[in-house]
Amino acid sequence: MKRTLTLTLHVLLITNAFGQKYVDIAKFWYGNSSLNKFDNSTASTRLQEVGVDVTMPFVVNSSDAVLSGLFYERITTRLFEDDPETTVSVIGVRAGMSKKHSDKWSGTYLLIPKIASDFEHIGTQDFQVGAIALLKYTRSDKKNYKVGLYYNSELFGPFVVPLFGIYYLSENEKFETNLTLPFLADMNYKLHERLNIGLNFNGQVRSYHLTEVSSTSLPGYLVKATNELYSYLKFNLTESLSIQTRLGYSVGRNYRVYDENDKITFGTMLIKVGDDRTQLNTDFSDGFIYQATVLYRFITQ
Repeated sequence: MKRTLTLTLHVLLITNAFGQKYVDIAKFWYGNSSLNKFDNSTASTRLQEVGVDVTMPFVVNSSDAVLSGLFYERITTRLFEDDPETTVSVIGVRAGMSKKHSDKWSGTYLLIPKIASDFEHIGTQDFQVGAIALLKYTRSDKKNYKVGLYYNSELFGPFVVPLFGIYYLSENEKFETNLTLPFLADMNYKLHERLNIGLNFNGQVRSYHLTEVSSTSLPGYLVKATNELYSYLKFNLTESLSIQTRLGYSVGRNYRVYDENDKITFGTMLIKVGDDRTQLNTDFSDGFIYQATVLYRFITQ
């Protein structure tokens, strides 16, 4: 299985309110990757993505917080060389809690139902349910460690990924590292109060129900699997509001279409058990990605 991340994993940045100086509340982004050629073909396609992720934490007391939120992403691209562009979207909610178990240990527990589809006709195949359990050990206000588990009822079959992470902030508070592997890695350095420079890895696996696949005229599903490497500049307009401009490149990107009933037994980070599926479309190439992001964070200290 390709190394991964979903929009859902944005919450892993949000749930650091205990032992960290900020909570990310809202994220809006637009991305574009053009001139992606299909394998063994002169045809090409663009790839456009638009998304929003909003989380609303409600502090109950010094140890507990209720987490709720919503996320939305829309992707437009061609799945077959001779077809017009297809648009698929995901919309979902998060509900759960963050709990401080002791001075050092805290946990985040979330349920994540969503609809991932071309939204032509909504049925049971368009619904998925995910969950995250994440434990964090806080060594200091500048360092913590994370371990957990992610699950989602993907259309290709059950998908489970162990999570490991670390957060580190230097003593002068200029260098910051935030890792939640295998999904996310971010390192940035503050050049000025108004400017950070950074490197970012973002992986994703997500499946979307397709009402009709053009090559078979039957229902199917799309599996998006990407590994994206970015360099970026973050312009800090205020203490809470920033804009990121990113230039990246996809590695091992694929948007593969399968028949609705063609599934695996079980999937995780590195293996796919019982995978004898037949891909119905042709892969297109990796390529450069241009992305702009607006981020709002709440300062907790």
